[in-house]
Amino acid sequence: MRQLVRRAALLGALAAALPAHAQPPSDEALHRAFVTALRPALPFPEAGADGTPLNGQTDPVWTVRWPDAGDARVEVLANPLNAGNRERALTVEKAIQQAAMKSQQRSQGDYEQALSDFQRTGRVSGIREISLDDDGVAGQRYDADSHLVLSVAPLDDDLSFSVATGVAPGVVTGVAGPAMVIRVPANVYKAPAESGEPPDEHYCAEQAWVVFGASGPPTIIRREDGPQVDVTVPVAGASAGPRRGLVVTMSGNPALVDQALRNADWLALRTVLGG
Repeated sequence: MRQLVRRAALLGALAAALPAHAQPPSDEALHRAFVTALRPALPFPEAGADGTPLNGQTDPVWTVRWPDAGDARVEVLANPLNAGNRERALTVEKAIQQAAMKSQQRSQGDYEQALSDFQRTGRVSGIREISLDDDGVAGQRYDADSHLVLSVAPLDDDLSFSVATGVAPGVVTGVAGPAMVIRVPANVYKAPAESGEPPDEHYCAEQAWVVFGASGPPTIIRREDGPQVDVTVPVAGASAGPRRGLVVTMSGNPALVDQALRNADWLALRTVLGG
């Protein structure tokens, strides 16, 4: 249950980090082409909501949830019935418990300080809440590496998005046919903490953006006040067709990102652009 809660929180954070254009479009042809493009790259048993294979197999390491009608997202999940996956979960749980214990101690210290401040000044100071981020880098890495989330969206304008990372995204060539690929490797980065506290460490999942219709190189700018990197890709559109471009966003396990980039039938998506 704890793993499912962490995964749900991570997916919510990923959804919030997607570009503003990445809302599921009401375009069945695009969704069908998206699934057609990905099937060669994701030859895994179909899964239920919890990642368990519908056929009950324990050997496959990965399972896949294909989208329902009108959905623009595909998800690959670590098979919870697989013995290796269970062993990995038990191993990382020890590190997660240690990180959670430190967070509990910190929260207790905040409470005691707040009580002392209230007795002295009559004012209530803040108490930091315990969240899923307090599982530490080990928990964040485990969640990111245990799945792959892929989504597709049409582009009516230039593509713009931000990502928190210690390593700037870059253009990767030769992995997705006619599309531009921007990729950021999995990494650990530091983010500013509250005054007087050392920087917090966070895990940035492996991510890639496959852009159809790009008309030039991306602009990549790191903000001065934190780990955020802003990326803008100019999109001019195809020579014919109703859309300027498309973007496929993927985030999660590095090996699965690489597999999807290299083995998907990207031409199946290019045809939706009409060029």
